[in-house]
Amino acid sequence: MERARVAEAPPAPGAVRLGAGTIGSPGESRSVGAPKPGCQDIIGYPDSERQRGVTGSVAMRLRISDDGRVVEARLVERSGSFALDEAAQRGIRRCRFEPALRDGVPVWGSRDYRVVFRLE
Repeated sequence: MERARVAEAPPAPGAVRLGAGTIGSPGESRSVGAPKPGCQDIIGYPDSERQRGVTGSVAMRLRISDDGRVVEARLVERSGSFALDEAAQRGIRRCRFEPALRDGVPVWGSRDYRVVFRLE
């Protein structure tokens, strides 16, 4: 079964604002983390593109809330296929990420992310 491969781009520093959420370890700070398990399965390979043998990658700039939800997925680099671009944007919005932390408190953050569509 072919599916989208998720390739992580290194986290980029981004502006954050304090938000509500559970408190982590005091003093712990980090940027937005990895997607939670199952994200790769959520992002589907469009049947039309798979049947035509179309592959590509989509780079996005994500805005992640303090509870790990994707609130914005802006295309930074398109794949050359509108269907792949749309599938990546639509799918990534259903994924959940480990939120950024500032002094142990979950905060909003941004990160770069790439979804790779390849046939196996």
